[in-house]
Amino acid sequence: MASPLSRILNLTNAHNGYGMDNQSSQSFFEAILTQMNKDGSFIASVLASDAGLPVAAAPSPSQYDASTVAAMVTLIKDFIQQTQARLNLARVDEVSIVVDDRSRLICRYFEADGESFVLAVIAPPHQSYRRLTSRAIREIRAEWVG
Repeated sequence: MASPLSRILNLTNAHNGYGMDNQSSQSFFEAILTQMNKDGSFIASVLASDAGLPVAAAPSPSQYDASTVAAMVTLIKDFIQQTQARLNLARVDEVSIVVDDRSRLICRYFEADGESFVLAVIAPPHQSYRRLTSRAIREIRAEWVG
């Protein structure tokens, strides 16, 4: 079985430019994030591995460093896991952090073919996001499983 990193690289190369009108440098996963950002007027999004490594980001480049966002959402995931264990809570699939201007950082945790991922989205104030992030997660899962 291929390693998660090699699977990411293979999928990125196989789907280079998917849906991106001659912008062949964007990966399939970046195309999913770009479309989600457009549909939801999201400021930025990052798909990260369970280890906190960025898989894809949109826009790219962004005012938010994808590596930093990926690392931070992994720290949040670790906190959630400790809280779940200590309070005996069911699995958490989402965390949302709302800041003073009412914008929010949304972290959606999910698995695809046994691999864990985090989809982090920075959304403007009062913007709905659940339907769009769920659609993006379905598309990512479908492509990951291949």
